[in-house]
Amino acid sequence: MEDFRNYLGIYWMFSVICCMFWIFSPAEGKTMSRVVGSTVILPCKNESNSTFNQLTWNRNGTKLFAFHPTRPLYIYEEALRLNINMSESELYPLVIESVQKSHTGNYTCEVQTDKRTEVRKWELIIADPELKKAGNMLVIAVASAVPCVCCLIFILAWIILHRVRKQRAEDHSPTAAMQEKEEDIYENCLEIEASQRRGYNQHQRYKHRTR
Repeated sequence: MEDFRNYLGIYWMFSVICCMFWIFSPAEGKTMSRVVGSTVILPCKNESNSTFNQLTWNRNGTKLFAFHPTRPLYIYEEALRLNINMSESELYPLVIESVQKSHTGNYTCEVQTDKRTEVRKWELIIADPELKKAGNMLVIAVASAVPCVCCLIFILAWIILHRVRKQRAEDHSPTAAMQEKEEDIYENCLEIEASQRRGYNQHQRYKHRTR
């Protein structure tokens, strides 16, 4: 029973740590969340040491830009429609000024080198400032509620464990009482049998003397 209590305590602490880590862990690097009106920069860095032949930016499968080191930057109609720019700096990033909900989507940068094709993916999520504020308040509320829920679960588990131990103790008590009663009955039987034997022996001696 003591081992079970120790296991329960360790499991509870591990659950609390996992819950807190899940709540406060930062978002994945390839997912970006911004509010309407802010500026967004999506970098695309060539991690290989070889010189790339062509770089292409896509949004939801539609081409935005195509860049070749020896040619001018080619801009597609989708980039013009969404007012998206691409910088020809080292990271070749997409630059979106005053981002809107229409910019939400999956952005992909493909870098073609002599050896392989490298792909960088970004998921851009755009939300209203009010919704962003409400989401932050929800996260704070959940972060505050989770420790309370974990403590409540621990208290309930302790109460259940205590009741189980009490029930087991009560189950053992009648058994012990019955054993004591049986022992008393057995001892009384032995005493009665001994008394009968003593009375029988005295009767035999008395008959022997009368003869």
